[in-house]
Amino acid sequence: MKFALKILIMIVAPSLTFGQSNLVQRPQQTTIEIDGYAAKVNERIITRGEVREALAPRLPELYRNFKGAELEEELKKAFEKALNDIIQRVLIMEAFTVKGGQIPDQYVNDEIKRVINDRFKGDKALFEQVLTEQKKTRQEYMTMIREQMAVGMMINQEVATRARITPDQVRKAYEKNKEIYFIPEKVKYSVMVLNKGATPEDQSVKLEEAQTIRQRLVDGADFAETARESSEGSRAADGGEFPWMQPKDVRPELQETLTSLPAGELSDIIETDQQLYLVKLEARRQAGYKSFDEVRKDVKNMLTAKERDRLKSRWIDRLKEENYIVIYD
Repeated sequence: MKFALKILIMIVAPSLTFGQSNLVQRPQQTTIEIDGYAAKVNERIITRGEVREALAPRLPELYRNFKGAELEEELKKAFEKALNDIIQRVLIMEAFTVKGGQIPDQYVNDEIKRVINDRFKGDKALFEQVLTEQKKTRQEYMTMIREQMAVGMMINQEVATRARITPDQVRKAYEKNKEIYFIPEKVKYSVMVLNKGATPEDQSVKLEEAQTIRQRLVDGADFAETARESSEGSRAADGGEFPWMQPKDVRPELQETLTSLPAGELSDIIETDQQLYLVKLEARRQAGYKSFDEVRKDVKNMLTAKERDRLKSRWIDRLKEENYIVIYD
């Protein structure tokens, strides 16, 4: 949720107050129906059906990737995670309510208009059809959007705006993890390939052809155009061009040449049992580390994300301690 939305919160209570704290109960003997209770946060009931609905998008992947006992275990983990996510959302909404936060209908309707424009290309009828298929009323959808906005605002207020990273932290993280930013040597090259032929006579003809082609290239012929005309390799249509690669990942018969050949130069004819090669090294990128300036933004983003996770986890733990939670087995 954008930071600007923070202004929508109307704070009428300057501090949080909670009636019960430090209490999480797990009833030892509870008969759970298919659509029974999964958890309770203060007076808010979370049903198993609600958890299954949140879990539904993940089910195809789970059924595709797991079977038998492993599937059962993964389904259990996924259910517990979905339940925990809902509990967190409910706790955040409780905090929003305690603070007196309000989101006027106008802002909710504006958000729904944005959804219709972005996801349904402005087609209100299609939007209503999807709501019907999902068995949701307009009012239920408004409640969902209002909750999403409120949760986003609270996370922005309690987490995002408090996650501050200093330049010194960024520099230290770069130095500590410098190996992450190591760039190995890479080469960009093009290859001309001729099949040698089966008989000595064929091989003699092919070698002479390769020598003639090489001389044309030395005299200034364009390598890519010549490769498209004469190469018998798999990349002939691309002018024999290969992307940036580490020398160790190049086919073995070309590695020595690509390690020593100067950038912009053409190799001698390289002969193997089956082929004749001509290689042009287009460019060489020496091994080294990305500079601090190159990665400064990425390092800061990484540290900021970690700090937000830490702050959110600490905040949610505090909310769990300050609210009454029951999780049903």
